Amino acid sequence: MKGIEAITALVSAYPYVSYGIVLVLALSESLPVLGAAIPGTAIIVGLSVLVPSGVLKLYPLLASATAGAIIGDGFAFWLGHRYHREIADRWPFNRFPALIEKSEAFFHRHGGKSVFLARFTPGVRAFVPLVAGITQMSAGRFYAVNILSALVWAPAHILPGVFAGAFAASQGAAGTRLIVLLIILAAAAWLMLRLTRYAVLHTVPLIMYAVEMLRAWAKQTDNLASRLVLRLMGPTEGELPILALLIAILIGAAWLFFGIAEDVITGDPLIVFDKSVFDFLQGLRTRAADAVMIGVTELGDTTVVLAVSAAVLVLLAAQRSWRTAAYFLGAVGGASIFNTAIKVAVHRARPSLDLYAGWSNFSFPSGHSTEMLRFTGS
Repeated sequence: MKGIEAITALVSAYPYVSYGIVLVLALSESLPVLGAAIPGTAIIVGLSVLVPSGVLKLYPLLASATAGAIIGDGFAFWLGHRYHREIADRWPFNRFPALIEKSEAFFHRHGGKSVFLARFTPGVRAFVPLVAGITQMSAGRFYAVNILSALVWAPAHILPGVFAGAFAASQGAAGTRLIVLLIILAAAAWLMLRLTRYAVLHTVPLIMYAVEMLRAWAKQTDNLASRLVLRLMGPTEGELPILALLIAILIGAAWLFFGIAEDVITGDPLIVFDKSVFDFLQGLRTRAADAVMIGVTELGDTTVVLAVSAAVLVLLAAQRSWRTAAYFLGAVGGASIFNTAIKVAVHRARPSLDLYAGWSNFSFPSGHSTEMLRFTGS
């Protein structure tokens, strides 16, 4: 909470710096390459939350976002118009041939209005203005669409943050902290998804390369190990690399889970951190937030799980998918047994002891989270 209050105080002390940051973020989101790497939207929405409290003013914020969007697209258009097709062959643009090709297809499909549509389309947004310049779209036509799209884009991003800030203000001090925290979490989730996508895009080719190297070695060698490799990694076993990746993820997740379980049992510093997080979240509670959180967690309640499981089994039975139904039952039963066994073994009580009775009154691991994750996996 102190960190969030410090951010609010800093913005309040230097509002014009915040307007400048919004301008730069809006500009950067419109630039090729850079626009795909900066979570500008999340930060702009986060700053917009502070408008109802008077820390920032609405019209300067809108003007900054609009100006940044216009300048960013205009600079990308100038690059394409000035350097033509050769700009796509220069670093760093030559590192993204698929995105440029996709943006070109988008531009040719939608014509001049693609500049407007791209402003709201992830992926091609930062490259369509560049492509418009490369194809020698007239500057007058481009800037007419560019300005119009910026005038729509800025309110579409800022006003939701303003409304969220107004709602937070109606909930008191805890509401403001909650909204700001949600924006921070959204930015962190965006970054995590980007990093995960980057890791997958670079890991899968490495795995495929390693498999091909192993196959080449096995073809040149005649022993028990090479024959086993050829049998497992033959040309028809294309799913093996994916299976190996899934097994590696499973092993890593199991290692992480049992590491956390060990910390819970032995009372390591992780427990102190857990208590700190709990106390922090208690300070963010509001009546509306409690209602939403209760609704979310009850999706993993036994009654809901049984009803959804029964519906899934009826559907699978109607399709005569008996093997899939057996796997589904195994996942449901296995998750329940696994969860209950660890609850009984660890015996970690909930912060509030009057919510459930019996084994369900133990908090680790969470039964609701386990069931929700199991349904997601299924």
